[in-house]
Amino acid sequence: METTSPAKPRLHRPQAERTAETRAKSIDAAISCLHRLGFASTSLALVAETAAISRGAMLHHFPSKTELMLAVVRNVFERDGEYYREVARTLSPQQWMQTLAATVWEAVSRPSGVAVMEIMLASRSDPDLSEKLRALQQQIDIEAHAWVVERSQAVGVTLHPQNDAIHRLFVAAARGLAMEELVMKNRGEIAKSLDVMSQILQHFYPPTAPADPVHEPKPT
Repeated sequence: METTSPAKPRLHRPQAERTAETRAKSIDAAISCLHRLGFASTSLALVAETAAISRGAMLHHFPSKTELMLAVVRNVFERDGEYYREVARTLSPQQWMQTLAATVWEAVSRPSGVAVMEIMLASRSDPDLSEKLRALQQQIDIEAHAWVVERSQAVGVTLHPQNDAIHRLFVAAARGLAMEELVMKNRGEIAKSLDVMSQILQHFYPPTAPADPVHEPKPT
């Protein structure tokens, strides 16, 4: 008489793990849609379809488009923070300062950075999104500036009295160049502008030791 093996018990993943996975899929799908199609065409239904999850599952975590967009902005900021920290770990202080303008541009010009710009532009005509995004961005600015201060002090850079304004200016300039590259497809000209930005930054923060014999990487 043939015997059958008892069925193996089905393992259930912790709720927190399933929640994190659904949120991550939704955010990744939203970034993809925003980058490819823009804000207006990025609907909750399209995001759910792109993420391969049910719309109900996504709505459980993000009841509105505004909530999803805010989650995208926060998530992109956290990803960019990891990117900046990883770059900082691989460079000397001199190299870090020399390549900082290009590093910022690389972050804001990739799909996640473009997605954030789409959200920022759309907020102009969406009062609810505008109010909530402004509050979130103010908090992000505080956290970002704190990291710049921490990193600068760690590598022995004396902060300029207007360091917060300099930081804001360079992020805004990098976003503007990213937008220009999207429209004009002029990567070579962007590289020249990044060289100028690097020179300006070194004017505010002159090297205190001979520069490392490296060449600043150009966007490819």
